[in-house]
Amino acid sequence: MRILLSFTLTVLMVICFTQGLSAQSDIKPVQISIWHPVQIYDSETSIHGIRLNLFYGINKDVHGFDWGLVNKLNGNMKGWQPGFINLIEGNVEGFQEGFVNHVKGDFTGWQHGTVNISKKKTVGFLTGFYNSTNDMRGVQLGLVNITEKLHGLQIGLVNVNKSGDPFKFLPIINFSF
Repeated sequence: MRILLSFTLTVLMVICFTQGLSAQSDIKPVQISIWHPVQIYDSETSIHGIRLNLFYGINKDVHGFDWGLVNKLNGNMKGWQPGFINLIEGNVEGFQEGFVNHVKGDFTGWQHGTVNISKKKTVGFLTGFYNSTNDMRGVQLGLVNITEKLHGLQIGLVNVNKSGDPFKFLPIINFSF
């Protein structure tokens, strides 16, 4: 009962505090999607608040909470994104968790899932079965960790630092500072 009350109050607060944003046609406080394009607002709309995707939703950006089975953004994510599959064309700042997390831009924060892929620079923490990024600045913790450039620590069964500074491959622990 307390959880339901807390969730309801949180949703109401987000709606109240972000109501002024709804006057702008491209930013809305709440999005509900069943399967794109069956959603309240079109895919070009940014959400500053809460987005709930029953199966598959597409939007430009989300700043806040983004929950669903398949979450796709054509822009950036700032906040918390729990989902089964998270697909981001831009950058992410925050906490992303899912079976598959795929970010085409930079990632800052914590990415947790079975498969974590960040195509550009990652600053923070990657935890999962498979972690891959172009430029890792932080910690990768998983069975397989791969990066082009490492400035930090890799902990796992397979750790690959393609730059080879100081080592290209080390099992268990690889590092570069």
